[in-house]
Amino acid sequence: MGAWLARARGGTDPTRAGSGSGGATNTGRLLGWRWGLLAGLLDAGKGSLAVAAGILAVPGRPWLWSLVGLAAVLGHCISPFLGGRGGKGAATGAGAALLLAPLAALLALGGAALLLLATRRMSAASLAGVALFPVLLYPTGEVDAARLGFGLSLLVLVWFTHRENLGRLARGREPVLW
Repeated sequence: MGAWLARARGGTDPTRAGSGSGGATNTGRLLGWRWGLLAGLLDAGKGSLAVAAGILAVPGRPWLWSLVGLAAVLGHCISPFLGGRGGKGAATGAGAALLLAPLAALLALGGAALLLLATRRMSAASLAGVALFPVLLYPTGEVDAARLGFGLSLLVLVWFTHRENLGRLARGREPVLW
């Protein structure tokens, strides 16, 4: 959504500047934090809307809902509207997770928020949040094969899209958010 917001605003296209990611963090760096926050909320809404549509269209099929959520994340990361470019999937995945397993998702988001406050690095917070989600399915009682499959797939996908961030984090060169 960041690229579309930039176009609507007449600003720099985040897929062509900064980190090259069309996600909320790069949008915020290029257009200002308010635009980044809006992009993040819209990206999360995209994931939630996809899962909600699956729930309404095919009740009682959590595997299908999980696959629809993953499809939304993949569509965000490899957007056909942006020539195969896109964001890194964390916000869209969080939106999908909020409908699939609300308590685990909220707790994972809380953990991510605490890490963001401690480190000021959105990549570290995103990576921690997606790592926490599948683990938190167990104590919240929201675990089943479909949700766990979603959580583990999201974990692999988001860590893959953050591979450059992981290198910068390891070298101590990852930029801070503020």
